[in-house]
Amino acid sequence: MPSPLVSIVIPVYNRADLIADTIRSCLEQSYASFEVVLVDDCSTDDLTSALETFAAEPRVRLVRHERNRGVSAARNSGVQAAKGGLVAFLDSDDSWRPTKLEQQIAHIASRLEPDFICGTLTEVRAAGIGSKVRPKRRKPEGVALGDYLFVDKVQRRLPEVDWRGAPLMGGCFAQTSSLLLPTELAIRTPFRTELNQYEDMAFLLDLDRKGVDFLLVEEPLTLQNDDDRPGRLGASDDIERGMRFLDAIGDGLSPDARLAFEATHLAHLYGRDHPARVIGLALRAFRRGAIAPKSVLGILSRSLLGQAGQKALRDRLTARRWRSQDREAA
Repeated sequence: MPSPLVSIVIPVYNRADLIADTIRSCLEQSYASFEVVLVDDCSTDDLTSALETFAAEPRVRLVRHERNRGVSAARNSGVQAAKGGLVAFLDSDDSWRPTKLEQQIAHIASRLEPDFICGTLTEVRAAGIGSKVRPKRRKPEGVALGDYLFVDKVQRRLPEVDWRGAPLMGGCFAQTSSLLLPTELAIRTPFRTELNQYEDMAFLLDLDRKGVDFLLVEEPLTLQNDDDRPGRLGASDDIERGMRFLDAIGDGLSPDARLAFEATHLAHLYGRDHPARVIGLALRAFRRGAIAPKSVLGILSRSLLGQAGQKALRDRLTARRWRSQDREAA
């Protein structure tokens, strides 16, 4: 039986300095049947020069937008242009380990159901403090994706992944750059172009409403750099974008999941003008079991320090703890 062709869709906007490494991680895949579909969302940097190295590579092709339309539209354009029966998403600042596609294809080989989405564990790399792996827990059949992603009392009951390498990060997680699914399913369930943040969560929640099976290869085959580069939408929360996401997804989130999302992603942004609202929202989410006790502390510290300040403090404390552990081990 021939190996299925995988179309790797990479949206690109002003990533000329990073895109070569991302493409190389595709070309170094041990699985040979793939194409790389780059979607240039009207970049203003010198993407053409950055791609010169790959001009003679027949597996790499470029789709261009005439105007900037956002990451959702770019991913959708890549899916529409895909020649493969399977599509894999990869962000322009992420990368893969060489066996990523091979292990996913092996994982789905015996499936009979046509609709599925298959992810991998993600290794999150933060400068100066090493790596951690996400998600910590599996998503069993019958657990709503929103509750899996956000609700602490649900997460605590879920089985942990079978991984004994780098430390596992708490909570649950789904990284777009890890995903593989049938192209036809991605065509039927496009990314929401009205969202310019949290669009990846909305995509997964839309799939969950269709009853799609969520599969996980329990190896950290996707690599994500956790830094503060300009242009990273996921690096900072935004009230307007967050409320647009909640409005768009509607009943795709349970009341507890909606409360947990608002508490963890948006509450700290109310802090300057409405400190009582921050405290009230965090405590209400905690009393309902939607968030853990440490999340309450995180929300309050973030409202005081700001998201960047809290991250800097957390990184310093983590680095100090790891240095202490290294000294004790020595």
